[in-house]
Amino acid sequence: NNNYINGNAGKLPPYVAVMDETEFTTANVAALRSFANAADAVAGGDSARCIGENADANEDGAGVLRGLLVINVTADAESSSGGNNGNTNYYYSPEAASPQGDDTPSASIAQSSYEWNPNGDGNTLVDYQGLPVVYVSKAGVSADLYSVSMEQSAALQRILDGDDSVGDDDLYPAIMAEFNYYMGPEDADSPTCLSWRDVDGEWAPKCLPLAGNSVWAVAGSPESAAGRRRLEDQQQQANNGNGNQRPIVMMATSIDSTSMFHDASPGANSAATNILALLMAAKLVGSSVLDTTLDGLSKRIMFGFFQAESYGYVGSRSFLRDVAYPGFQCDEGRTVPAVAKNAGSGDDNEEVKMGCLNPLRTDLDFTKLGEISGMIAVDQVGVLGTDQTFYVHGENAGGNDNGFLANILLQLGSNDWTIASSAAENDDNGQPAIPPTPLQSLIKLSEGAVGGAVLAGYDEAFVDASYYHSHRDANATRIVNLDSVAMAATVLARAAVASAYDNGEGDAEGAAQYAANLIPNLSTDDETFLTLANCLLTDGNCDLLLSYGKIERINNAHVTGVDLNMGVPLRNPPNYYPSIYDADNGQGFVQVGTKRYGSYTGDEEYGKANTDTFLLRPSLLETSIHGMLDDFLGRGSVYADGNVAELK
Repeated sequence: NNNYINGNAGKLPPYVAVMDETEFTTANVAALRSFANAADAVAGGDSARCIGENADANEDGAGVLRGLLVINVTADAESSSGGNNGNTNYYYSPEAASPQGDDTPSASIAQSSYEWNPNGDGNTLVDYQGLPVVYVSKAGVSADLYSVSMEQSAALQRILDGDDSVGDDDLYPAIMAEFNYYMGPEDADSPTCLSWRDVDGEWAPKCLPLAGNSVWAVAGSPESAAGRRRLEDQQQQANNGNGNQRPIVMMATSIDSTSMFHDASPGANSAATNILALLMAAKLVGSSVLDTTLDGLSKRIMFGFFQAESYGYVGSRSFLRDVAYPGFQCDEGRTVPAVAKNAGSGDDNEEVKMGCLNPLRTDLDFTKLGEISGMIAVDQVGVLGTDQTFYVHGENAGGNDNGFLANILLQLGSNDWTIASSAAENDDNGQPAIPPTPLQSLIKLSEGAVGGAVLAGYDEAFVDASYYHSHRDANATRIVNLDSVAMAATVLARAAVASAYDNGEGDAEGAAQYAANLIPNLSTDDETFLTLANCLLTDGNCDLLLSYGKIERINNAHVTGVDLNMGVPLRNPPNYYPSIYDADNGQGFVQVGTKRYGSYTGDEEYGKANTDTFLLRPSLLETSIHGMLDDFLGRGSVYADGNVAELK
């Protein structure tokens, strides 16, 4: 309102806005900024930069907006369980309506731009340069801030109404907000940020790449054991070829989430339930099916837990490019033993683990995987759109299996649980509606030659209470349905075995029945399931994760001779933001002599020193997933000499 602004120019001091988290939407922030810009322009400030250093010269301007405090109003699940109380923003998501689809930075690499997220308004895509925003998570502090802000607002309104009696006692003492996170110059880009130097000329980058480590494992015999079996039975080797090169069926999920506030990304439904369901599926396969049976199936079963999927499917795209599309190529002469002291220690039955100096890969085990035949992904199975119902997406997703993996899933319902085809239609570009999962990467990179299916808790759109990619996607906001996660794990385990069992005949019903006879239902009273659920949903620093992390740390130190200590914890409450990517946060590096490199093309020969080795420090989440897969799939966590490092 120009009359209002003109009439009050110069009356208000600089201020910080306080906003209820349910009102933190793109539209409301735009209105807040618009008023501040207009008011500052009338007061004589710089209309393009009413916020920040240019506004300092106008300290007494018409309300200089200095920052935004978003306060928590959802202290616990009980206070929010009674419904939305008429608040249309109650189920708000800051993600785009088409996650990683049209009008997002990932649009060019997405296979589908279907609008899965109707509650999303794209707040994560807004340029907040110049407007610091902080989330206040503690309910008590939020309540105090709200009370003070209301008192302050009343005093400021009196000023605008012409009340000359308002004095310092009415405005102060005030709660002061200091925003001191570095945001960089407005025109900064990644090269500028990464090449930043401090006042002494020393390299001090102000931003780092975003990534982490994905984790994968194959069910069945370890490579060395499979090799011994093949040597013992030359005729079988002649008939079947290299057992390691059987096609693989991928069981996949993401292990990350995000939000407007990166250190508050609880990802209860968008990450934790996915991880829990797929890990327990691996445990069901490992504990219910003998290795000899798994080794005899037509395909191998691979479990893949992909990192940084919320940011352009980083993990799955990297893995799939290395394995098959187009496949990894190490520079000539740069393939070396991953641990120099182990060079030449292998025998006829066991290979030495290898790495690549450039482009750097800490191990090359992925090169032993066979052709990818398809993928079954899992997404958001902890909050269901329909009671005791899962939905299958991707029946028309391409590939040469004619929807076989989707048909497998559809055969695995029970008397109590329904598994139905999704009603989601093609997106606006005519592409099949594929949820934002690793399956998008496979279809896109294979150019539609390989497809798959997604098992999800939603049908045509994300469930309202999913709070997709929001700081409110927490078990404390709405309780995750552990019954549905346990059932999802059962379905995934059976689907994995059924998919690997099929020999090309396409008998989905017969394959599903075979798997159902082998894999029992996962009980919701299962001790591992309940303990792991607590770790992933409530306490990311739990004893279970720490125990597996400790074992992995000991084993890695024993193998490499270098103890990198434990990786970054998952925290309490858990935080699934993928993190920055450097040597302390998941970036692999190689030790050559007394120096360490992110990749190595130097003249000094790797392996001259017995201490030369490849090193990696994953996060606690990534490390513990690796340890659990070793344990659940029957290999156990062991030292290089074969001594078991037991869980205590």
